[in-house]
Amino acid sequence: MGVLKAKVGDIFTSKQCGEFIVVEYINSANVVVKFIDTGYETITRHSQVLSGQVKDRSLPSVYGVGVIGDSYSCWDGSKIRKEYHLWSSMLERCYSPKSHKARETYIGCTVSENFKSYTYFYEWCNQQVGFSENNFELDKDLLSGVSKYYSEGTCVFLPQEINVALIKQNKKRGDFPVGVTYHKNTGNFVAQLSTSTGRKHVGAFNNVIDAFAAYKKAKETYLVELAEKWKGKIDDRAYEALMNYEVDIDD
Repeated sequence: MGVLKAKVGDIFTSKQCGEFIVVEYINSANVVVKFIDTGYETITRHSQVLSGQVKDRSLPSVYGVGVIGDSYSCWDGSKIRKEYHLWSSMLERCYSPKSHKARETYIGCTVSENFKSYTYFYEWCNQQVGFSENNFELDKDLLSGVSKYYSEGTCVFLPQEINVALIKQNKKRGDFPVGVTYHKNTGNFVAQLSTSTGRKHVGAFNNVIDAFAAYKKAKETYLVELAEKWKGKIDDRAYEALMNYEVDIDD
């Protein structure tokens, strides 16, 4: 015959998180338990105690590194919270082998110890300029160059228009510098700039160096224009980074 009622001091085994002990039985909807290995305490239902469905939210359960904690829910009652979606997606990009097969550029990316905590990330997001705005995206590259590290010092929220302008498509570039293509029919090196309204023809040149120089000037000018357009609506750090952005031939 199975256990009909858990008593204080009874030890059970969670299906995922190890053994826990019943600390207090208030009623069937409120049973206080404590995980033996971590000391994490939580209140759960009696039925979950008996079935082993209790979870230790202090363990790194999200992609092997992320700790959800008890402070904030992942769900607002109708949909996944924006904070949790951003957090779990960030961890997936960095730590999911399946994700790496689809997006190889994220291989080697890591997350700061603080950002592995959903509680910390949630609170950090709500202190950032642009987080509450529509079409603003989490960026890790602008403040630090090409970064493989998500942290408070490298991340900022940017409007999609700016984020798109900063994307570097190494796979599609070929043998020439960023912004430069070679046209066999004319024998010219053509510089083109991607903007929010489409591709802009910068010029055609006899050599790749001149073509890249023209692209570099056009791209840096465009980013300054975007900085001025969004001034006051983006983080001051992002504004300064855009104003001082330098395109490198190896980008």
